[in-house]
Amino acid sequence: MDKSWMHSDRRSKAYEFGVEAFLNFAVENLLTTTHIRCPCVKCVNLKLFGVGIIRDHVYFNGIDQSYKNWTFHGEPWEATTNASRNVEEDDGHSRYSFVSEEIDMDDNDFGDFGSDPYEFANVIGDGDQPVYPGCRKYTKLSALVKLYNLKAKHGMSDVCFTELLILQGDFLKYNTNLYV
Repeated sequence: MDKSWMHSDRRSKAYEFGVEAFLNFAVENLLTTTHIRCPCVKCVNLKLFGVGIIRDHVYFNGIDQSYKNWTFHGEPWEATTNASRNVEEDDGHSRYSFVSEEIDMDDNDFGDFGSDPYEFANVIGDGDQPVYPGCRKYTKLSALVKLYNLKAKHGMSDVCFTELLILQGDFLKYNTNLYV
């Protein structure tokens, strides 16, 4: 499917036809047609709406241009098909070891994930919690995703992003029991 419209001016006919083709594609390829994920810059596929609202969001906010493979809207996920990269476990290496080879990583760079099998489940479970008591707009996970999208969209360095998070934490420390 042609996705060049995503980079067109939102007032152009190419963008208009692209939005309609995208919405038709999404409705045709999904099981439920009443609500689909909104790919606009503000919702970043985190919120579900009807087709009319999504059309408005994509026009007013623009489409998230980093959303290149429309997996949330029925497009099959495509893995790298480079024949020189064998992603199967045939020589004792991890099936994704080519990634660490490409960016010059060793086993120590992957970090310590701990030996507790429930640690990851606890982290994911916290994702459904509100950012702070009484917050209805964002969960911890949705806030994290929004912040990382902002980081990527504006090319923030890791140092800048970390300092920004620390500063935000200082702003929000009105109740120290929140961070225990």
